[in-house]
Order: sequence, then C-alpha cells, then structure tokens
Amino acid sequence: MSEEKIFKELEEEAQKLYASMEAGMEPGVRTPMEAELEQASVEVYGKEPELVQVLGISAAQSGTATHALVDYVFTSAVRRLWAYVGGRWRGRNINEAQVTGIAKVVMEADRLDVWWSNNTINFVRCWKKY
Repeated sequence: MSEEKIFKELEEEAQKLYASMEAGMEPGVRTPMEAELEQASVEVYGKEPELVQVLGISAAQSGTATHALVDYVFTSAVRRLWAYVGGRWRGRNINEAQVTGIAKVVMEADRLDVWWSNNTINFVRCWKKY
C-alpha cells in the first residue's frame, strides 16, 4: 500500500474521531455496529473473541507497525498516538506527560509492536537495535 493511501486513511480516521469527540462521544467507546459484530462473533463461534494477555494487559490483536505519529492539537487538550498496523490506523488518546515520554520512545524505536482492541491501542513495545 502506498504511503499516500496510508496517510489518506489516517486523515479519514482522524476526522471521524475528532467529529465524534466534538459530538460528545468518548474515544474508544464501541459503536452499535461494533457491538453487533462482537455479538455475531459469539453466535458464529460460540464464544467471544479471544484476548491476548501481555503483561496483564488484554488485547484482541497485535502486529508490528509500519508507521507511527502523534497528533498534537494546539486548540484543545487532544493528544493522540497513532500506529498503522494490521492494514489500519489504530490510536489512543494520551496526556501531555505521555507525549513527552512514550511518544519520544516510539519515535526513536527501530520497531514498534502494537496490541489493540476495537482499534484502540492497549500496549506498545518499542524496540531499539544496537
């Protein structure tokens, strides 16, 4: 997939997220469609999707990111870590202290492994090669 297409997808995801935030929805809250898909999974497979446990953190899926970035909105307190992994953009809102800490580590990493559920990042592992 071309970088142009990847970043176009990011713009679309960011616009949806920020529009939902302006409408008063909490980021990461499941939409009715996501709830229906989860219920369909239970009906088809007879169980909820399995969660991966990483250091006590539950996540539905994981993969290695090909791109990472931080949105830093100057007109609000929105700070969002984005990672392109598994063919889609995954994200998590972070606070100012996390921008200073985790964002720096993520940006300096040679490899970024990401665990997520419902497109919300639950855990990242940053690798630095020496």
